[in-house]
Amino acid sequence: MRYTDAVSFLDSLVNWEKLARPRDRFKLDNIRRLLELAGNPQQRLSNIILVAGTKGKGSVCYMLESALRACGLATGMFVSPHVSDVRERIQLDGQPITRAVFSRQVERFVPLVRAQPVSYFELTTAMAFDLFSRRRPDYAIVEVGLGGRLDATNLSEPAVSVITRIGLDHVKVLGSTRRQIAREKAGIMRPSRPVVVGRQEPDALAELVRCAHSTGALMKRAEAKTGVEPARLTATGTRFHARTSMGKAVFSLPLLGRHQVENCQTALTVLGLLAENDRRIQLAGARLGLSKVMIPARCQIVSRRPLVLVDSCHNPESGKALADVIRDHLNSKVILVYGSLRGKLVRETVGPLAPWAGNAVLVQPDSPRALPLAELGRIFARLGIPHVQSDRLKSAVCNPQSDLPLVVAGSFYLAGEALRLLRASRNRA
Repeated sequence: MRYTDAVSFLDSLVNWEKLARPRDRFKLDNIRRLLELAGNPQQRLSNIILVAGTKGKGSVCYMLESALRACGLATGMFVSPHVSDVRERIQLDGQPITRAVFSRQVERFVPLVRAQPVSYFELTTAMAFDLFSRRRPDYAIVEVGLGGRLDATNLSEPAVSVITRIGLDHVKVLGSTRRQIAREKAGIMRPSRPVVVGRQEPDALAELVRCAHSTGALMKRAEAKTGVEPARLTATGTRFHARTSMGKAVFSLPLLGRHQVENCQTALTVLGLLAENDRRIQLAGARLGLSKVMIPARCQIVSRRPLVLVDSCHNPESGKALADVIRDHLNSKVILVYGSLRGKLVRETVGPLAPWAGNAVLVQPDSPRALPLAELGRIFARLGIPHVQSDRLKSAVCNPQSDLPLVVAGSFYLAGEALRLLRASRNRA
């Protein structure tokens, strides 16, 4: 099968990430049957690390992968959504799978999907499970797509479950309170197996504690297991001291934002747990891997002159984190290029950014779920942010009309489109 045909087949499936209306019913019946037809590859996997959460789950996945690989271990990773290329979703040893491998995986599943239809996300999940079961990486890091309890990734049997910070996102699907959302995320807990929990608001933490007790999971709080001293922020990243079960060290992250220290604290707690039974995981290797971690569209600086920062900020926790990055690393008003999908808490997300937005350019992400510019404009007007609307993202990001730093935010789709445009613009220069 040619790569273009493989992508076309995948694109022909129902993609809830792009449909105009959010998914309102979740069942595991279809993906369970597809995996049965494929021989249940997820049951042949060991050392799965399953990561859920509202904020930081993708960053924790990338940190774990980079640290484990630097310890000399083979890794597999499944993340979603992708930013620029669908192959980002399935990675081996820190690299997206090749076009040839991707095409073979799709070709293998075509007759199975015709017998048991599934969604876009479900097929990519099954493809990852199948590939990892044959390549047998030492560790497979798997990011939960949405929620936890009824997510396709939850058909795996994690050796360690991880729940990063919980906030209000996908409220029409997961619930309107942090307690309700925490209950859904807690569905990835397993009896007698560890679950590492990152820093939480009191109501979310109380629910996770209750769920861990009722499930019989062995809850480990990252704050209690890893002590972090105040971070020093630099123009290119963050340095901090940490006391871990593997030892004490100074860690350098090439990532912007204090929130990444919190994510790293969670990752270090997971690594410490794994190190108890795997002597190959050492502090020096983990430290080296974390110093090299690269995460697309997470406060990513793609240009210095002019300064352009691209982030996938799309919920209130992300909005606060991005505002902190602007304050701590830029300390300047910015031009905010913003677009959102419908169903997001836009006012609560943009609110923390308002004091830093000298002006805003409102655009629509390339998605049927894009929030209309008129509605987005009303929210920005109520927040007192001067703004204009644009029907072309290219003109906003490639030809900035100001010397102020440019910050693109609001959606993974917008971030991916901006990165592609900026990459093409640099190649032409």
